[in-house]
Amino acid sequence: MRITFILPVFSRLPSGGFRVVYEHANRLAKRGHQVTVVHEQWYEGWHKPLRHVYEIARDRWHSRRPGALSEWLRWMPIDCGVRMTMVPKLEPDRLPDADVVIATYWTTARLLSRLAERHGRPVHLVQGYEIWGVEDPTLVDDVLRSDVPKIVVSNHLADLLRGLGVPRARLSVVQNGLDHSTYRLPTHDRPRGTSVSILVGTGPQKGSSAAVAALEQVREQHPELVVNAFGPEKRPSRLPGWIRYTRARNGPEQASQAYRASAIHLCSSVHEGWGFPVAEAMACGTAVVSTRNGGVEDFCVHEQNSLLVDVGDSRAMAEALTRLIRDPGLRDRLVEAGIRTASSMDWNASTDSFLAALEAAT
Repeated sequence: MRITFILPVFSRLPSGGFRVVYEHANRLAKRGHQVTVVHEQWYEGWHKPLRHVYEIARDRWHSRRPGALSEWLRWMPIDCGVRMTMVPKLEPDRLPDADVVIATYWTTARLLSRLAERHGRPVHLVQGYEIWGVEDPTLVDDVLRSDVPKIVVSNHLADLLRGLGVPRARLSVVQNGLDHSTYRLPTHDRPRGTSVSILVGTGPQKGSSAAVAALEQVREQHPELVVNAFGPEKRPSRLPGWIRYTRARNGPEQASQAYRASAIHLCSSVHEGWGFPVAEAMACGTAVVSTRNGGVEDFCVHEQNSLLVDVGDSRAMAEALTRLIRDPGLRDRLVEAGIRTASSMDWNASTDSFLAALEAAT
């Protein structure tokens, strides 16, 4: 098949949603399909004139050089069979002919109704309930209710869309895989001590303030606590000085400097469509404490392979962390169950299901 993915921007920083697109694109290309990933250009805006002009010049340069985008995507390798393109604005006349065209964000899904038959059958890949920063969430709901076939990455999202009135027949659930060459157990068993890893996000959806509040409570009882925080950007100014921070630009850095260096991983997200950090931590042999944020509940079971708490409840987070610190037997049991859970996540199997959903749509 000729397959087009539409992305709202070219992300120079690691992103779980973008990774899903690139993982499927790589595997589909290896199977002989003609895959194109179209990105809209992103500009900082004239409130930062020097940055704005630099971005325009950089993106024009990349747009004219074959293979330049794949080279510039430094946080993930792209198969040479995947055609990566960048356009100034997402418009129908800038998209290639295809058998199927896949929108990957609610704003790009609005483009699907304007496409011609030559663009292929439309499909909407839904990876989250994307209302953050949207003044009127009903705009997102209207897009999700459209009659376009939808591929969702979790049963949680399938339930959410059915609650919005989307018929079950219009939904295909394709759960994500995991790169086990990157997210794996340590080669040498070293003591991880009283240590916790956390992903620090820039937006409120990651619940980072609640995580920091919980960690401060734990530190009062365990002054030896070590926190291995990480994120794709520079150290946030609001992060307390006693918390270690690594700017992890790719998966190997996250795995080695955060997950495998910590005894426990804390996920404080308000909402997740899937929850890569939790799955990655499990694969690295790290016990998990997570909020009940939706996506992780597809594979996290309280008291079996993780400890789950309510969103925003910093006291419950602190109590769960303290419990795992003081009970190594429980921690080991959750680790073993988490490893088994993560081992079942396979990208090739995920792409099999993804391809089946595309074939059903065409």
